[in-house]
Parts: sequence; C-alpha cells; structure tokens
Amino acid sequence: MAAIAIPMYDSNVNRAKMQEAVDTIGAIKDECSNLSWDTQALPPAPLDEAGILATLGVAVPQSIGSGGGRKWTYSAMIQGGNYFCVATAGVAEDIGSVLAGNSVWVEGVWDGPNRVFTDWRWGATTAQMQQWLPR
Repeated sequence: MAAIAIPMYDSNVNRAKMQEAVDTIGAIKDECSNLSWDTQALPPAPLDEAGILATLGVAVPQSIGSGGGRKWTYSAMIQGGNYFCVATAGVAEDIGSVLAGNSVWVEGVWDGPNRVFTDWRWGATTAQMQQWLPR
C-alpha cells in the first residue's frame, strides 16, 4: 500500500507547490490582457517583479522555502512576437527536487494586425509539471 500512497502524496505536494505559481501567473496574464485591451498594444517587456507590480499592479508572492530562499521568481518577456509570463522555481532546498530550477509559463499569442491576444497557452519545462497545468 505504501508503494502506491507515497508517490501519490509526493505528486500532490509538488502540484500544490506549483499552484502558487500558476495562480500568480494567471493574475499577471489577466492584467496583461486588460492592459493590452486598453492600449491596443503588447504590455511593456521585459518586466521583473518590480516592473510587474508597477506596470500591471500585480504583487507577486515572496514565499520563502525551508532553505531560506525564494520558492518562485516571476518575470514577463516578449519572445517570437508573443508575450510570456514566467515563474521559475528556486533551488531544491526551497521548492523540492521535482520543481527546482524548472519553469512554468503562460504564452499570450499576439495578433499584431488586430492588436489583441488571440489565445493564452500554458507550458512547463517538464512533462510532469505540464500535467498539473490548467486546461
């Protein structure tokens, strides 16, 4: 029974840790959509956490892990004409070995001629993390 229960528990713990990043990126995404609708332009980029707060009004969590460092850091950037809101996990001591150093993001697909986001796509650096993303 432990052979089944322990991996399921570990998976649920990691999924819960990742949920903080997903929720925060979702809020950043929503504000990017609002700003682009109002201005008919891509939001400014690149943005660090201070820029996300100043430009989009989203305060990112400053969650500290058991090792004393940040669990997640947040940024926004333009790449390939699309807008990315990214959360990057800290070191294993702060976030756990499954998430450590990996990223989760949402990509805003930008329609330049019409000046709108046409889609938002979730992504993550590992297949396991991708299973935990919003659909």
